Amino acid sequence: MKLISFMATRAEDQSKRSAGNQEKTSTKASQKNGADAKGNDDWSQKLETLQSALNGDLSTLSSEDANGLIDEWYNLLHKAKEPEIKEIANQLKQLKQHLKSNKATGHEISEVLIEIGEQTANFASDAEKDIRTPVRKLGKQLTKVGNSLGKAEEHQEIEEIDAVIETLEEDLEQLDTGVAVGSIDKWYKLLHNSDAENLQEIANGLKELKQVLNRKTAKASDISHILEKLGEQTTAVGQEAKRGFKGPLQRLGKLLSKTGKSLAE
Repeated sequence: MKLISFMATRAEDQSKRSAGNQEKTSTKASQKNGADAKGNDDWSQKLETLQSALNGDLSTLSSEDANGLIDEWYNLLHKAKEPEIKEIANQLKQLKQHLKSNKATGHEISEVLIEIGEQTANFASDAEKDIRTPVRKLGKQLTKVGNSLGKAEEHQEIEEIDAVIETLEEDLEQLDTGVAVGSIDKWYKLLHNSDAENLQEIANGLKELKQVLNRKTAKASDISHILEKLGEQTTAVGQEAKRGFKGPLQRLGKLLSKTGKSLAE
């Protein structure tokens, strides 16, 4: 009877231990699921914060706030093991460098934003189910902001081209030197940072023209030669320019050449 009682007690103890282990396993699983859910909630909140910022007027977003958002996302992503997430982090780092330099064009910032947007949207397919849709929306939103930024700068550049054309169409004898130099400065600022060799040549020509105009002893023949050369170069660039720029650049090139020839007469 003692043996039977002993075996019954052992069986009861084992049953209790087994039940305890199952409870611990269940608790750990519950804790893990809770942690995953909390992690997804954190991601969702951060996604909402970023989307809210992108939905607002970005022109009112201070550089400090913009860099703060970038830092927050970079810190979240750059330690990831997945190559595609690391690449997004690298693009964020590049974006911050552009913003801090104050020299990057809208096109350069636009291209990085579009790249980040496309990479984010692509990553959404592999994201957790709970955040898949917000991540995809964020990617599309970043791409949209990048495209709108690029178009806004293009529109501004076309307006500046038109302004130069209007200046050249006026009576140049009545043109104030300061106004002329101001137009040159705008053009030079747009072109001198370009990697394109033909645009660099135009920028160098504009620099030379400014130097000549600032001379008190400047001759019309000196100015005419530079204007004719700038006209030829601008017309050539216009022929290869993308839609929207082709017409204005070709008109500007012809006007520069015409103005140069008229000064030589």
